[in-house]
Amino acid sequence: MSSTNNLGQNITTAINVLYETYQNLNLMFSEMDIIAEEEGFVSLSPKFLRWKSDSNTNGWLTNNFVKLYQLEDKSMMANVPDLREGYMFCVEIELGEEDVNYPLITLSKFTFDYRSWSRLPGVSDHWIFHNPFRDESQFNIDEKEGLCTSKPHQKTKKKYWGLQEAIGRSFPLLNVTSPETIRSGIFKGLLELSEV
Repeated sequence: MSSTNNLGQNITTAINVLYETYQNLNLMFSEMDIIAEEEGFVSLSPKFLRWKSDSNTNGWLTNNFVKLYQLEDKSMMANVPDLREGYMFCVEIELGEEDVNYPLITLSKFTFDYRSWSRLPGVSDHWIFHNPFRDESQFNIDEKEGLCTSKPHQKTKKKYWGLQEAIGRSFPLLNVTSPETIRSGIFKGLLELSEV
């Protein structure tokens, strides 16, 4: 009987750790949006993008979060309210990648042809920003010195909303521990990507 109680307690403890992780991420996202504005970025959505699935058990757990930003000083696009010209910047937090033993942040810069866009990405459009660094069947992915470059195959461009190129860099989530490391690690990092 005690092994059943221990197993039940382990599950409850794991869920409580997950709840606390989610609360901490929520605080981080709120702080990111405040610092983004101070650093000249604008958040494209108050919510993060994520993948959910009722039919695939991997989709029951939210372990990958995407926040999108653009530079505030760019001209507005006529075809989509709140969309600006220029790069789409992505902050992706991955809590559990199969081949990595610790949570990661990936900072990336996406270059799109926005002419076919009719709306901003919604919560369920997570895949557009998640797949380019992972799906080798649809992208040419190259990594050199910690910088990953992804270019869609010709047939993939339309499916991925006119994506032309994605460039990203990853580092451990545990490196971000304060508002100052959000500023220096995330938003300065995004600005550095704009120069690549």
